Amino acid sequence: MPASRLLFGYQAQAAVRSGFDQLAAALEVALGPKGNRVAVERSNRSRPPEMLSDGADIARRMSGLPNAFEGMGAYMARHIAWQMEESVGDGATTAVVIARRILDEGLRHVAAGHNAMSLRRGLEKGLVVALEALASQSIPLNDPRQTSALAAAITGDAVLGKYIEEVFDVIGPLGAVEVRKSYARTHDRRYIRGVLWNNGWISSYFTNEPGKAVVLKPYLLFTDRHLNSADELIPLMEQIRREGGRGLVVIATDVTGHALNLLVTNKQRGGLSTLAIKAPGLGTEKAEVLADLAALCGGKLFLSVAGESLAKATLADLGQADEVQAIRSSFTIVGGHGRPALIRARAEELRKRIPAAAYGRDRERLIERQSKLTGGVGVLEIGGASDVEQEYLKERTEEAVRVVRLALQEGIVPGGGSAYLACIPAVEALVLPPDEAPATAILCQALAAPAQAIIVNAGLEAAPILARLRTQGAGWGYDVLSEKVVEMTSAFIVDPARVAEAALRTGVSGALMGLTTEVLVYKPRHNRDEDVDFEA
Repeated sequence: MPASRLLFGYQAQAAVRSGFDQLAAALEVALGPKGNRVAVERSNRSRPPEMLSDGADIARRMSGLPNAFEGMGAYMARHIAWQMEESVGDGATTAVVIARRILDEGLRHVAAGHNAMSLRRGLEKGLVVALEALASQSIPLNDPRQTSALAAAITGDAVLGKYIEEVFDVIGPLGAVEVRKSYARTHDRRYIRGVLWNNGWISSYFTNEPGKAVVLKPYLLFTDRHLNSADELIPLMEQIRREGGRGLVVIATDVTGHALNLLVTNKQRGGLSTLAIKAPGLGTEKAEVLADLAALCGGKLFLSVAGESLAKATLADLGQADEVQAIRSSFTIVGGHGRPALIRARAEELRKRIPAAAYGRDRERLIERQSKLTGGVGVLEIGGASDVEQEYLKERTEEAVRVVRLALQEGIVPGGGSAYLACIPAVEALVLPPDEAPATAILCQALAAPAQAIIVNAGLEAAPILARLRTQGAGWGYDVLSEKVVEMTSAFIVDPARVAEAALRTGVSGALMGLTTEVLVYKPRHNRDEDVDFEA
């Protein structure tokens, strides 16, 4: 391997630092309520650039740097941002800002002769102390004004902040919230009595109202199979017809061919009111969601692995509900007839799985499934003057819903970086061996970095403000909107405790990865190495 594709020691560290700094600087300018936006060129150059203010979105658009070695450093920063987005849905920029300061100061100490592994041990010990100090500041989120302010800070829209607070007040912290675009320019919220899932009808021929298919008091068949043969459904439909012809809703992985033709023909000729819906969920989750729906409606789930014939099914195997509605993109079940005790048992089983689930999609889906079994659904309808504005606000609202849910479940800490400032005295009091001692100063600078970036982005001088905050004590911070030193919680400037903890932990961990990197290996993107003769 040619030497030009390897970097060692100081050169490798300098490349990592340079690449990390470039992406971190792009994220840092967007931090805080007065943060700036980042314009990213689209692949279609005839369209205007994307205007981004979310750290994870900015990092996601990064596709490399001209210098391959610096690109590795940039990807380290990108990984930190993406890890935060995947785990808690917020705090990406804060984590990168913390990591950038640790990496800059740490590599400066390494260049001065300090050992990187000794600094690592000191930073890891300091992190434990800082996390304990951070946890001690956490309080429950009980004030509706704090909830509204937190949501408004993320969406940048006070009306949406109020609506998000109202929705969670109605459905609870574990309630299901759907975020959708509205046909109007204004935002709105509504509540659905029943279970709403984001898969709709299989064919528009099932509609019996404008844009909607409605079946009253139907029987429901649940299966994870792909139905194609009409012979599997005919016996069930005959039984339903003899019982008075209440209608049949089939929720399956898919319904095609003769099975679909049978259901559509019956509906159009007035034989039975029928409806076919694609089962929600992905992969193995599909069977679990179907089991939830079967419990809700009091039916049996026919699994493909069991090999049971639908032709032998009876009415006792079917679920029942007061009403099923479906549009192209979603369906709603109202008034499932499942036994309350079994529904509660199913919901409790899901609730117990939530604490052990990984933050991100797995945890969110468990919360969604549990809440849909026990209550209704809140729908936030996002308006806007253009599709671009609507799409932007929809993404910000989805993030706000995730963050507010975390805050309601796990508490809040003072916002604006002030919670990290309050951790500094505890870290400064930490006594470390001489070779690890510089780590305390490095970590203290990193803890001040988020507040400093927020103040600088507001066009203010950070040093005198930070010095004043140190004299005020824990819980005090700087409100860049009013340009005053305030008690942050009383001013409704708060962050979810879980997000603050994850940003600190992820930022330190990511910085340590760069700090202890000694060699960079560049692998060209082609199959042959031109300096090696494979046919020799």
